[in-house]
Amino acid sequence: MARVIYAVGRLAKKPYRIEKIERNVYSAEELCYSLVQSAQILDAGILDPALTEWLREECGLPELANRLQPYLGKERALSDFVSEILEYVGFVPQEKEEKTRQIVSSGQGMEPFEKRMSQAAYLAGSAKPYEALEEYEAILQELPSPERRMRTRALCAEGRIYAELFRFRAAADCYESAYRVTGSSDIYLDYLAAVRLGLSDSEYLSFISEHPESVNASLELEKRMDELGTQFNASERKLAIDSLKRYQGGGQDASYEVALHQTLQKLKEEYRASCAAPVA
Repeated sequence: MARVIYAVGRLAKKPYRIEKIERNVYSAEELCYSLVQSAQILDAGILDPALTEWLREECGLPELANRLQPYLGKERALSDFVSEILEYVGFVPQEKEEKTRQIVSSGQGMEPFEKRMSQAAYLAGSAKPYEALEEYEAILQELPSPERRMRTRALCAEGRIYAELFRFRAAADCYESAYRVTGSSDIYLDYLAAVRLGLSDSEYLSFISEHPESVNASLELEKRMDELGTQFNASERKLAIDSLKRYQGGGQDASYEVALHQTLQKLKEEYRASCAAPVA
């Protein structure tokens, strides 16, 4: 026989917004569902006087609000605060309620995921892009569904790796997914840049014509690419490439060999330095 769930309180006319997961809830049951789903990322921000008042005024639950009042302002009371809500509302099974309490009281939160993110970044910086991609993908699969910030970071990191591998369409997919999570204009520019690099000029123009919402962003992208082009043209690397072309075109084989060796040596040194750089 299916478990019968009784509604507690009333449906709120005004929602309570859980800032940590950027979600609006309209009932005590919806609040419980969100607390369980986001147990790993909850912090003292949920010990909010506005939440108790919302439960009192909008949900018609003054008794629950009064029970929660003593926990406010006490960071170590986080697990008790969450448990009080889950127990009173009775929306989730007891075993899930206890599991949620254990997760919240462990105090680890997202720490294990942060360590894995650092490891993935280390792999990416150690010239192991495919191992890094595997770790980022595993993190994305295991993150709590309401978590948004780390999900965005992992997707953008994947996008950068794919772009460095010249797999621009895969990079565009990652940035597009990250943009859907946050709506960030900067991430949208990254997405558009990957699209541009993955298409021919005519294909890119067709893309922009089919996506008129991209026009303003495309203008900003072209401006930034022009600035990068100007910086590159003034760089030592551009001068080195021009020298190589000049020596090769002029038949100066000895000078060409020396300049090529110097350029390759500098690239090797830069690569070794990047691999030895400490992980942030």
